[in-house]
Amino acid sequence: LNKAEANMGAGECGIFMTGIGGTGVVTVNQILGTAALLDGKHVHGLDQTGLSQKGGPVVSHLKISNAPWQVSNKVAAGEADCYLGFDILVATNPQNLDRARPERTVAIVSTSQVPTGAMVAFTEVEFPESNGLISSINRVTRKDENVYLDAIGLAEALFNDHMAANMILLGAAYQAGVIPVSADAIEHAIALNGVAVQMNTQAF
Repeated sequence: LNKAEANMGAGECGIFMTGIGGTGVVTVNQILGTAALLDGKHVHGLDQTGLSQKGGPVVSHLKISNAPWQVSNKVAAGEADCYLGFDILVATNPQNLDRARPERTVAIVSTSQVPTGAMVAFTEVEFPESNGLISSINRVTRKDENVYLDAIGLAEALFNDHMAANMILLGAAYQAGVIPVSADAIEHAIALNGVAVQMNTQAF
């Protein structure tokens, strides 16, 4: 059992994911949900893509339990055990941070600087200072256990492909012990998904 599975007991684990459209946030949610089912667990999931196209904010909810559990498929305020931030700007949105709780939530966040539309259109708009962004996440999470990494930088250096970034972040979350699913099941789910299987498995 990893830390997340041990903490879960008969209850549930809430995983809240934030990112931008076109980078595979929904795919990670589907892979994790499939992996949990392969492990014999029960799953409730929800993707909130709204009107976002590529580059727009995306939020995914996933609840995993060892036993049937009558719950909403939404991770409510303060209910996130794992806060996966695939894009640091979306991760620091106050509405998203409401899902976290200082004594409960571990954040695994990519610090990669992905410019917004406004930054592209108006070069005088600068990317916010990263220490301030990290501090805003640390304030509402278990800061001593949080993990921050440049997932896109790692993906491009290792695979020459930014699409590996989200699986690298998922791997970091797994290593941190906050994903209550086995590595074998996640790798099996990546294979079942059938997209860039070798790269995504290596990235994880």
